[in-house]
Amino acid sequence: MESFVQDVRYAFRMLAKSPGFTAVAVLTLALGIGANTAIFSVVNVAMFHALPYRAPEQLVHLWETRPAHEFVQMEASRPNFLEWQASNHVFSGLAGYTGMDFAMTGRGTPQRIYAARVTANFFDVLGVQPLLGRAFGGDEDRSGGERIVMLSYGIWQNRFGGDPKLLGQALTLNGQPYTVVGILPREFQFAKRGNAEVWVPLNPSPDEASRRTFHWVNVIGRLRPGVTVQQAQSEMTRLSQRLAAQYPDANTGGDAHVLSLRDEIVGPIQPVLFALLAAVGLVLLIACVNVANLLLARAKARQKEIAVRLALGATRWRLLRQVLTESVILALCGGALGLLWARWGVALIIASIPEQILAFIPYLRGLSLNLGVLEFTLALSFLTGIIFGLVPALQGSQLNLQDALKEGSRGAGGAAHQRVRNVLVVSEIALSLVLLAGAGLLIKSLVRLLDVNPGFETQNLLAMPVSAPPTRYSDQQRNTAFLRQLLDRTQTVAGVRGAAVIDTMHLNGGGTTGFAVEGRPAPAPGQAPEANTRDVSPNYFSVMGIPLLHGRFFTDQDKPGGPVVLIINKTLADKLFLGEDAVGHRFIFNFGPQPIVAEIVGVVGDEQLGSLDKALTPVLYSSSIQSNDTDFTLLVRTAADPASVTAAVRSEIANIDPDVLISSAVTLRNVIADSPSVFLRRFPALLIGSFAVLAVLLAAVGIYGVLSYLVAQRTRELGVRMALGAQPGNILRLLLGDGLRLAGWGIAIGLIVALFVMRLLGGLLFGVAPSDVTILFSVTALIALVVLAACSLPAIRAARIDPMVALRYE
Repeated sequence: MESFVQDVRYAFRMLAKSPGFTAVAVLTLALGIGANTAIFSVVNVAMFHALPYRAPEQLVHLWETRPAHEFVQMEASRPNFLEWQASNHVFSGLAGYTGMDFAMTGRGTPQRIYAARVTANFFDVLGVQPLLGRAFGGDEDRSGGERIVMLSYGIWQNRFGGDPKLLGQALTLNGQPYTVVGILPREFQFAKRGNAEVWVPLNPSPDEASRRTFHWVNVIGRLRPGVTVQQAQSEMTRLSQRLAAQYPDANTGGDAHVLSLRDEIVGPIQPVLFALLAAVGLVLLIACVNVANLLLARAKARQKEIAVRLALGATRWRLLRQVLTESVILALCGGALGLLWARWGVALIIASIPEQILAFIPYLRGLSLNLGVLEFTLALSFLTGIIFGLVPALQGSQLNLQDALKEGSRGAGGAAHQRVRNVLVVSEIALSLVLLAGAGLLIKSLVRLLDVNPGFETQNLLAMPVSAPPTRYSDQQRNTAFLRQLLDRTQTVAGVRGAAVIDTMHLNGGGTTGFAVEGRPAPAPGQAPEANTRDVSPNYFSVMGIPLLHGRFFTDQDKPGGPVVLIINKTLADKLFLGEDAVGHRFIFNFGPQPIVAEIVGVVGDEQLGSLDKALTPVLYSSSIQSNDTDFTLLVRTAADPASVTAAVRSEIANIDPDVLISSAVTLRNVIADSPSVFLRRFPALLIGSFAVLAVLLAAVGIYGVLSYLVAQRTRELGVRMALGAQPGNILRLLLGDGLRLAGWGIAIGLIVALFVMRLLGGLLFGVAPSDVTILFSVTALIALVVLAACSLPAIRAARIDPMVALRYE
């Protein structure tokens, strides 16, 4: 222990004698360790943080699947869900949930409330007890059940000041009184409904409760003790086959998919997180290589000191331990500084995540550097110190005593030292190229995705979610009058070129339906064609810039109670009516008590309603005048900046009805930019791109340091060459050749590794091959230019050496 304390004291003294070296080494390590700590903090919470439920490893999520259909995965129907509950032998409980919005009125300013509708056993399956009051129970989730509500801790505190007397009081939601029966605990967050502020019983409508083809219930389950996910999957497949035999019209070709709740929550972002971990790991390796090079240079300067200590009886193990102690102390100092950088980095990362994405990873909110992160940083710092200190320590401890004392202060450079430094530089160049190639692929993929034509004009287009009180506008005639007045008054606002409505925001899912084509043989069970559905106002297509290909648009003559009309997109028309005109054909919908027959009056161009990285889907549009939506998105086309008309549009809507709720307005360009498909490519592209820039800068510094050191060591040799007639150009070419040879080896090795690593990124790419030649060529050229620039300064300095001065160099 005493010798260890001596080593630590001596290490601090030696580091203090070289403040410049110490500062550069600590800052370099702080960048690498800090970046790793920041990313680890996010990954730890997102992937390894225990879900805040009882025995979370037993929780699973279930989907209905139909592999042969247009839409493969969907929610369960209520009747199928009840069959699952009653007939399975692998779950101790199955619960259902879905989402909706409420308009809360009667308590100050009207407010849009995000809500979750759940089965009565939902909180029991999760193992969550309310902080105050009670959870739902019994048959309180039945159709027409009592209106009761549980509040999240956040809305209870922020909206109601944490008043415990709120229990038993009524809140007005969508114009109906709901009695508060419970308050959920502070730590409760259900990521699949991450922004839900209130929770109400499911209370299905008659159609929701009875229609087996109406898929709307998300299902979670708790496995019985000892049951695996694979066993549960086998059981659900058996049940699906039985349901297909009993109800072939609704379930033929259907199955169920079971996966752990954690995989359901973080599955889509796992590749992103692993890619970020790999990227910051490469940055740390490059930082270690840089510091190792610095230590090698410093070890050369300390050869005489080490030789004297060996001559006085110090063992090589003691010298090795001493050098490693200095390395670990440098790394710990870098780790301490890196924690400050990590704290800022974590805040920056969280701030860059759009709210709609963060809502489904709620555990990232309030993320801080906790004890686990501190332990990770400490371990990483210690390991880093060993990694970058080991090679210099071994080199120093294997010093030839006679040669070192004979060389004195002059030092010829040492072939062994130079070979090690060259290997480190080659490694640095290779690692930088790998990181740069990965970043280039991701950035090119992002550009390709953003180049996808969504099928509508995105410029100067504003989206404003609107909720009208359903009790006030449940009458079809009154609802239609409100909608027409809303559009007319919005279009009178200065700067507004047009206004329309759609029932579901773009790139935000939406409903699907199956149907039959009149005049054609009835489809076999499970083979009915399907399409996405949207309710839109008559002027929707002209406002969005979607072309009419055949037929006509909706008009005000398509009245409620009149013949039902549809417009379909080109994809659906090509699928069903290729080679013939779709206009005039009729679809039959059998999801109600009586079949509904609707005539196609128009075919329009395709627009992307789902995800930009997915194939276009069949879409059928119905007229909002013939429906009865009270929740929709108002789309406003403007002549200039959309933000300039927001206040005026809000004012016009308030003049129509002050109880109509308008959520935050957002441009369609921002909707696209913040959509999951774009975010999951933009986020890693920007972060890994930033890490790649940092890596290239570190590599440039490392190469510059090696060439500078080489020039210093070869000063006498260069002086002799110039005294014998070598020209500055000869010296310049000699040293540039040394640097470019290292670059060549580094680039060759880096390309081999990059080809392998780039294939691993395939799942994150869109429209780009993993072995994209242009990316490889570009990063190779960039690395070559950086190396050339880094080599040029010491080479130019060497070419200007005065031979007389060089010959006197010691």
